[in-house]
Amino acid sequence: MTHFDTIQKGAQQMGAVLSDETIQTLVKYLAMLEKWNKAYNLTAIRDVEQMISLHLLDSLTTLPFITGTNIIDVGTGPGLPGMVLAICYPEKQFTLLDSNGKKTRFLTQVKMELGVHNVTVANERVEKHPHQGEYDHVISRAFASLQDMIKWTLPLPKDTGNFLAMKGVYPSEEIAALPKEVDLVSVEPLNVPHVQAERHMVVMTRKG
Repeated sequence: MTHFDTIQKGAQQMGAVLSDETIQTLVKYLAMLEKWNKAYNLTAIRDVEQMISLHLLDSLTTLPFITGTNIIDVGTGPGLPGMVLAICYPEKQFTLLDSNGKKTRFLTQVKMELGVHNVTVANERVEKHPHQGEYDHVISRAFASLQDMIKWTLPLPKDTGNFLAMKGVYPSEEIAALPKEVDLVSVEPLNVPHVQAERHMVVMTRKG
């Protein structure tokens, strides 16, 4: 089965409707990630099949949560889930923020080579990010804890915006320790094809 087929089948299993053109772009992104990873160590995962399930399909599980038009992915790394979402939603605007220069250089190259024009790459620390209060969604799959995510990103969403934290097993202790500035909206299980491990999306909003 080709990478195209694997992505297409996985997306269908999750109920994600992607055009052939979108899947082709995801295949090209995957090829760039594999190539750059050899030189720059962008992700610990080396096997391409694993990259598809643990990175691409994992990122695609977040598609139904992206209802707004202006999104920031904090600690995006090599563009997970931000670049994947931007390829799938060309009509929405994505800011991909990471303080690691190697990773943001890779993202800038992806943006240029694949023509992903709805992406802004921000090589900076989140607390220095100038666009506070402008985002519909603040998403992250890399933060160590929900507390840390909220601490660093609290000013970023609009009043009507939310925080989307991708986690593994149900994070009971982290939820119990959530800062008082946020409300827990829901914790949704995510089903990733070919991945046995538990995945959850924690949805939070800022109080007031």
